[in-house]
Amino acid sequence: MWPKVFVQLVELLPHITRLVPLADRFFTSKVASEKANEAAMVAMAEGVRGDLGQVTKAHLGLYRQLQDQSAQITAVGEEVKRARLSMEQHEHRMATLEKGVASFGLWLKAGVSLLLVLAVVVIVLLVQLLHR
Repeated sequence: MWPKVFVQLVELLPHITRLVPLADRFFTSKVASEKANEAAMVAMAEGVRGDLGQVTKAHLGLYRQLQDQSAQITAVGEEVKRARLSMEQHEHRMATLEKGVASFGLWLKAGVSLLLVLAVVVIVLLVQLLHR
């Protein structure tokens, strides 16, 4: 069996020698195309990295603006809270003043009424004194 295999291999050697350069060209072109693909991928990756860097810079600016606006919103919120507290205090003071004015009005009405009654009594007494 082995001798027959060797004989057939010897017969096929001229054909194999013609196939070796073809195989060499095939593998060389395959390696070259792989290198070209790799170079294209590296160039594309560099482009994507550059684009990502630009996007990152743009997002960084937006992030800073967002932080600034958040700080401004927080400051405005605190100012609104202080204004609300101040308004509540003023409302409380106004309610107290209104109660005081209403109480003073009652005292004034009572005082004027008493003065009128006293004036009438004094006039009646004077009239009686003068008629005697």
